[in-house]
Amino acid sequence: MTTFLSHSTEETEAFAANFAKGLTPPKTICLSGDLGAGKTAFTRGLAKGLGSTDMVSSPTFTIMHQYDGKYPLYHFDLYRIQEEDELYDIGFEEFLAEGIAVIEWPDRFRALLPEDAIQITLTYGTDLNERIIEVET
Repeated sequence: MTTFLSHSTEETEAFAANFAKGLTPPKTICLSGDLGAGKTAFTRGLAKGLGSTDMVSSPTFTIMHQYDGKYPLYHFDLYRIQEEDELYDIGFEEFLAEGIAVIEWPDRFRALLPEDAIQITLTYGTDLNERIIEVET
């Protein structure tokens, strides 16, 4: 496990951008953390690291956002999904097979995710802007 201590949103994004340089599709990244812990900031950094200039925002109400770059980046939020069929209806498995997929709230449907998914957990540190980023590959 790798642990990184971020002192700001900018540091979180920079860490994620650097992390993205080693990614090739298909790859699934499971992002866990409380509301406001920095999951979207991390995804914004991944998108930048993959060469995207798209505006990154949380897909809470749309389930998925797609960002263009070196590889397609699919950003999912599973928080509001109630049943597996909802994911099958949007072609979830196909997205996981063709690009870099970032999954927020992955524990809701862990059985549908690849065994080799990278687990990233963001937790609050002692300072207001501090985040502890743990990466399990």
